[in-house]
Amino acid sequence: MPDKALLLILLSAVMHASWNLILKTARHKLAFNVFMHGSAIALFTVFLLMRNGRIPLPTGPVLMLTLAGGFFFSAYHMCLTASYDRIDVSVAYPLTTTGPLYIPVWAYIVLGERLTAIGMTGIAITFLGAYILQMREMSWIGLSLPLRNLRNPGVLLALSAGVFYSIGAIADKRGVTVSDVFVYTYFLDIVLFLFLLANVMLTPKRLNFVEEIRARWPRAMAGGIILFASFITYRMGLRMAPVSYAVSVRQVSAVFGVLGGILFFREPFGKIRLIGAALIGAGIVFIRLG
Repeated sequence: MPDKALLLILLSAVMHASWNLILKTARHKLAFNVFMHGSAIALFTVFLLMRNGRIPLPTGPVLMLTLAGGFFFSAYHMCLTASYDRIDVSVAYPLTTTGPLYIPVWAYIVLGERLTAIGMTGIAITFLGAYILQMREMSWIGLSLPLRNLRNPGVLLALSAGVFYSIGAIADKRGVTVSDVFVYTYFLDIVLFLFLLANVMLTPKRLNFVEEIRARWPRAMAGGIILFASFITYRMGLRMAPVSYAVSVRQVSAVFGVLGGILFFREPFGKIRLIGAALIGAGIVFIRLG
């Protein structure tokens, strides 16, 4: 994995954790998330007009890839939110991080990516670190808890979130390969925004949307700026690296999220999180060597 790609994705991970911490302060998180994406799109629009003098339209495969990526990423967000409504976050979150396990399979079939044994080891270690980072206890019971009741709708939704994310990641990699990164990311975010907006506006949650705009619009706009930067830096790195490695390295955002929670929300750290963070760090080293 090239050093430049690694640095860009690590920078993206820091910003990804940052806008998630801002999101955590919202009362109605889905509505706030939609407004953040709207702010990011406004910023994208200004940037493209300044750079190109116009908004380039997506053509051919680019349009299809933005539609596919936007659909699967929005499905990920909706399954994630729905799972949180049904089961504890500590049970749901580890299951939503299973995407990196499926991506090497899709990447091999669709993109023809070939990974080294060291790189695959790094992906496995990084996934394990992200998985246990949210565990309640370091024991067999703690590790197996999320998988204990596969018939539970919340568990199935969390697993589905991981699958949807993995498919969206493949569309993402293809999109940044065949198109300008900024143009592809712009239209991807528009599609994602429209799916999420429909989810809010077609339900009673639309009242939450109005409330969040009135109460927290400066914070949401700041989050949109960070979201914009996170989207772009990640996809610039993705263009230079195998998608299996890129997605796994971005799991380090969970570590930055934990550190932010400790600094700003006084959340406990604990031995489990220390082990998870160490494993993610070790996994990234293996991925770099791979």
